[in-house]
Amino acid sequence: MSFNWINWINMAAIVCLILINVVVARKGLSDSFKSKHLIVNIFEQIGRYGCMTLMFLPIFTKGWKFGFRNVTEMLVWICLTILLLVIYSLLWVKKANGGVFVLYGLAFVPAILFLLNGILLRYPALVATSLVFGVFHFLIVKENI
Repeated sequence: MSFNWINWINMAAIVCLILINVVVARKGLSDSFKSKHLIVNIFEQIGRYGCMTLMFLPIFTKGWKFGFRNVTEMLVWICLTILLLVIYSLLWVKKANGGVFVLYGLAFVPAILFLLNGILLRYPALVATSLVFGVFHFLIVKENI
């Protein structure tokens, strides 16, 4: 198993997502959305923690490595990761008076971040868990709006 710089950048992205959520929780801005259906909550959590783990651990890849075909894909990956983290932060700032659009944005932006990483890193396990997370996270938000 080797850990290359991609793992560390994705680890930093996950830490940023967690820090944003910690700050939001401390300020009392986050709503604790849950589904009334236990199975929806379970699959959402499996997708969430699966994505966070697979973002920096290439568990199901050949040689425990993942990477890009070319430099352009790497630059797209870095730019989109930063952009989506900034958008996620800004959506939390706008949440207090943002309405339904902001809530759906807060549901989809992390799922899109995970999905794009899975696609650009050619990591089918991350793509699959991001789709599980995105679908069930959306269902929970929809149920609570």
